[in-house]
Amino acid sequence: MSVFKKLIPIDDLKKTVRRFPLSAACSFFLFGFVILNIHDFIDIDDGEFWGRVIVLSVYGFFWFGLARLIAEGKGWGRTWEYGLGFGVFAVLIALVFFGSGFTLVWLLTLMIPALLLGISIGPYIDNRDNLSFWFYNRQTWQGAAIAFIAGLVWWSGLAAALAAIDYLFGVDMPDELYADLWAFSAIIFAPLYALSWVPEKYQYSEEDCHAPPQLSFMLNWVLAPLVMVYMLILYAYFVKIALMGELPRGQLSYMVSAFGGIGVLTYLAGWPLRESGGPLLKLIYKYFFPALIVPVVMQAIAIYMRLDQYGVTEQRYLVALSTVWFAVLAVAYTVKKPPLKFITGSLAMMLVVAALGPLSAPNLSERSQMGRLEALLVKNEILVGGQIVKTEKTVSFEDRKSISSQLDFLRDRRKLDRLTPWLSLKDNESVPYPRKLTQQMGFEFIGSYQRKQDRTSENVYLSGLSQSHVVDVRGYKLFVEPYRVNLYKPKGKDVPKRRWEYKSDTASEFVAYYEDDLFFVGVANEKPVSFDVEAF
Repeated sequence: MSVFKKLIPIDDLKKTVRRFPLSAACSFFLFGFVILNIHDFIDIDDGEFWGRVIVLSVYGFFWFGLARLIAEGKGWGRTWEYGLGFGVFAVLIALVFFGSGFTLVWLLTLMIPALLLGISIGPYIDNRDNLSFWFYNRQTWQGAAIAFIAGLVWWSGLAAALAAIDYLFGVDMPDELYADLWAFSAIIFAPLYALSWVPEKYQYSEEDCHAPPQLSFMLNWVLAPLVMVYMLILYAYFVKIALMGELPRGQLSYMVSAFGGIGVLTYLAGWPLRESGGPLLKLIYKYFFPALIVPVVMQAIAIYMRLDQYGVTEQRYLVALSTVWFAVLAVAYTVKKPPLKFITGSLAMMLVVAALGPLSAPNLSERSQMGRLEALLVKNEILVGGQIVKTEKTVSFEDRKSISSQLDFLRDRRKLDRLTPWLSLKDNESVPYPRKLTQQMGFEFIGSYQRKQDRTSENVYLSGLSQSHVVDVRGYKLFVEPYRVNLYKPKGKDVPKRRWEYKSDTASEFVAYYEDDLFFVGVANEKPVSFDVEAF
């Protein structure tokens, strides 16, 4: 037992379980669930249900931990804590089990960061003490990083020991044992060890809230100079825009997001050094948020142009969301400095809005693309009387490409059934895929990477017979594995006369070559047959 205690901080884990019982229950449930899958008692890949159970367990771990921190910060008892915890968890159950696959992915993508940000402010909803808030987060996230590393080292050390026993003594270690250890490390050991680092008190003095030398070095010599470099580059570009009279480019959002993100991180992490730090760090605390206003305005113009031209997608939604967040921070901290918790709290609330409800990223994107698709179909006389018909008009390249893109958007999100009212479908007939739909509309599907009005090249496919076909080999000496050859030929240009050749490295000695405007295919020592590519 003493050896076990040395390998695992059992007393700390017990204390953590008593403090966060519902989060611990989610960890133990998920661990048991994964162990059953590892040993083939259940099959997680057997359907979406098990995936949703896993997602819900992860949500439960973070949410019940956050509910406990909120209750501690407000001085609530367990009754109020459990009321809040299970009430919100019931909503999460409904969202996870009744959401579509794509919506579930976005829910997971956005809600986990929102819950982590919530943990950063949970005990401080009624507390405006910036130094205590900073110290609490320093302890919490430093502990999370240490717990992650400890879990990784713990598992890799035991796995190496098992491998050594296998190698030295010939004891066959089952693969499931390694997986069991990994599951314990990732689902029980590291998460509960991370929770054990969460401080139990939330009010600290200035003597407690000191920045370690390593953090001071990182802020003064890495992050602060990086923020200044980004700012100089951005403002130099803005001067160019003013002199050239051009509009900001779409890629500007990446640079603005990097500048804003690193600047906000520096502002949060260096709070105890705001007066004692280096000159660059002091400049950031004095001028960063006012300096953020112009980049945010430029980013807003750039994203507005993209939304006006192409509509809303989930990716553009997130860019617009970051623009709104930076704008709120820039104005708030320039006019009146709110407490630090406003930075993480406002982002957490925005992520929740982006993940849930009618204003979420998937819902707004779907409505936007459906609206644009309907408008284009009506404009080009494809949607007539509420039904899709073959148009007699010449549809412009830009409209064809936009319609194709919007159909692809719906297909990727499994939302093509939204078009059912516009189509005359037989019983149990599904909506055709985009390429067939555009044929019904009277034009050829345009790929997302096609940039010009007409194709400048074409691919000729000479494909072997598929396994589903019956092959008549009468009159032939040999039958070999079918091959597929893609021959790229520039359209409307003279084909180079130089010989092109391909030889396989298989026993069948397949050879193909292009020469004198003819394509030759040969097998073994048989005389090659030729094809006129133009005629083909």
